[in-house]
Amino acid sequence: MNTTAPAAALLPAIARGDVSAFEALYDRHSSTIYALLLRILANADDAQEVLQETFVKAWTSAKMFDAVRGSEVAWLISIARSRGIDRLRSRKIRYEREDEAGREISVRSAFVDHTTGADQAIQSQERTAVRGALSELPDPQRIALELAYFEGLSQSEIAEKLNEPLGTIKTRMQLGMKKLRDRLQAFH
Repeated sequence: MNTTAPAAALLPAIARGDVSAFEALYDRHSSTIYALLLRILANADDAQEVLQETFVKAWTSAKMFDAVRGSEVAWLISIARSRGIDRLRSRKIRYEREDEAGREISVRSAFVDHTTGADQAIQSQERTAVRGALSELPDPQRIALELAYFEGLSQSEIAEKLNEPLGTIKTRMQLGMKKLRDRLQAFH
């Protein structure tokens, strides 16, 4: 498999058992996924473990990927986020996340050294685009999404924390996600 192949071609190849496609997927997205997990979990060891679990799940479930529903990186983020929140809840470390939510994350690990300058530029561009898109959301939508994705709160917990009706929180999150999808369409 050519590791410079478009990202959309990797998961179908992985579903056919192509190890080099899996390596390319890992090289292309692992630092972004790790940064997300580090932000969710606030623990480097947990983030590294869940990163590995995420890519094992990607290997074993690649045939379930549906490009119509989103990009490969979005699919990986969904897996990582779900596993990260499971880990967060199981260890009951959610209270530590509130202090960590605003911190910028600088990721330095062994696998980063294997990425090319172009890969790092793309990952940096993706992170910048996501941060920019989040910052453009109205505060109520941004806050609801950050509480859900970075602190692992359910919609009911967000409604309780913000002292807002559940329906309001659901609407804010739907509108915010639609705006993010529209804004980040170029990364699909």
